Amino acid sequence: MRTAEFYEFMKKRESLRLRKEAGEPWPWTDDEILQTYKFTNVKRAHDRTTKWFWSELDQHVTTPLTHQLFNCALFRYFGTTEFFKAVRWQSHWTDFEQSTVKSKAAYRLAHKERVFTGAYVITNQGISAPKYEVVVDHFLTPFWESCGELVDIARTTKSWEAVAKEMMTLKGFGGTGFMTKEILQDAMHTPVLSDCTDRNTWCPVGPGARRGINRVLGLDPKAPINADKGLDIMRQIFNTQDEYWPDYPGELELHDIQFQLCEFDKYERVKLGQGRPRSKYRRP
Repeated sequence: MRTAEFYEFMKKRESLRLRKEAGEPWPWTDDEILQTYKFTNVKRAHDRTTKWFWSELDQHVTTPLTHQLFNCALFRYFGTTEFFKAVRWQSHWTDFEQSTVKSKAAYRLAHKERVFTGAYVITNQGISAPKYEVVVDHFLTPFWESCGELVDIARTTKSWEAVAKEMMTLKGFGGTGFMTKEILQDAMHTPVLSDCTDRNTWCPVGPGARRGINRVLGLDPKAPINADKGLDIMRQIFNTQDEYWPDYPGELELHDIQFQLCEFDKYERVKLGQGRPRSKYRRP
């Protein structure tokens, strides 16, 4: 396995972040690929958008758990701080709130203001309507109605796997489970799932992570790999952090490994001339 190479990639990405935050001058790395393209931080908590939203969650820690979970979904489905600031924290989800969110989305899009993030793709799932209407009417509204049951599962089982499996039965939250994973990672920063017991033993294995796993195994990145095997390999990699990650701040979580496997696949594609990421890094 190319475990050491995978950790070397993460070390270079983390060193870049540390040098940037220390105020050192550009470039923060001599790696031309990392200079040229966007790669997420090793730890999700260091991403600018996540830091902002978690500070927002901290201000609402005493609100009902169902509201905290719903607002995690509202934020991630649009994915921009600008739009969440425009619609604000939701404590109700009646026709009025739904119409307001849709109106603000339509207005901002018409004025070329940010609504959706470009970091990931939100599809209409074949529904013929503007994307913001699909998100509000077909994804978030049924989710609001399910939040009570999901919170009950979370507090009873203290398992994000149990919550995720139920959540993935809802329209807009199934498929690869990407949105479910993103939302529940935020929920782990709230009392909904802060004490979950399987934080580092279970994680959905998305398509990007599976390609990264195949690269670590020295296989064709497109080779089929089932979820159970992918999870087993992720755990093996995670359990070697004492050997490969001893001098870097912050203990890694299993989700960090999952997400960085996606980034490792992106990096290898550029390195081997197999493709390029969508987003370039805008140097200062």
